[in-house]
Amino acid sequence: MKHYLFLLLLGFVCLVGCSEEDQNALDNPHSTVNPQPSIDKNYTKELAIQTFWADNDNHNYEISDVVLVEDHAIPKLQAVISFYDKENNNSSNLAFIYDHTSRKIGFAVNEVAGVQTYEIADDSKLTYVGNGVVSTSIRKIDTNEIIDYQIGFSHEESTSTTTFKIESEKPSN
Repeated sequence: MKHYLFLLLLGFVCLVGCSEEDQNALDNPHSTVNPQPSIDKNYTKELAIQTFWADNDNHNYEISDVVLVEDHAIPKLQAVISFYDKENNNSSNLAFIYDHTSRKIGFAVNEVAGVQTYEIADDSKLTYVGNGVVSTSIRKIDTNEIIDYQIGFSHEESTSTTTFKIESEKPSN
C-alpha cells in the first residue's frame, strides 16, 4: 500500500512539474520547450534574389518579378520569384524561396521544344494570395489568349516533400 501511495504521489508531482514547464514555454517565447519557427520580419526582395542566384545558374535565368510572403502560413516560405528560362525559352517559371533554398516549377511548358508558346501577360503582376498560393497571368503567343494561374506551394517537413498545385482559368470576356 505504501508503494502504491508513493507512486501516486510521484505521478502527481510529475504532472505538476510538466504543467509549470508548459506554462513557462507559453509565457516565454524564447523558451527551448516547444520552440516556434522563427519568422524573419526583415526579409527583403534582395535577400530572395540572392538565395535564388545562390541555387541557380544566373546565365540561364532572368528574374521578372519578386513577391514577399507576408502571412507566414507556411513556415520558412519567404518569397516567390517569377523568372525566364533562357535555355528552354520559357517565361512561365516560379521559384518558391523556402528555408534558404529555391524550389522551382514551370507551370506552362512550350508546346514545341525551344519555341516559346506562352509568356507572362503584359498586365500580369505576380501576387501572393495567401496560404502558399500566388497568382499570375500568361498569354498564349499565337492567339493572344490570356490564362490566369494560381500556383500553390506546400512542404511536408517529416518527409521533406514539396508539392505544387497548379490551377488555370481562362478569364471570361
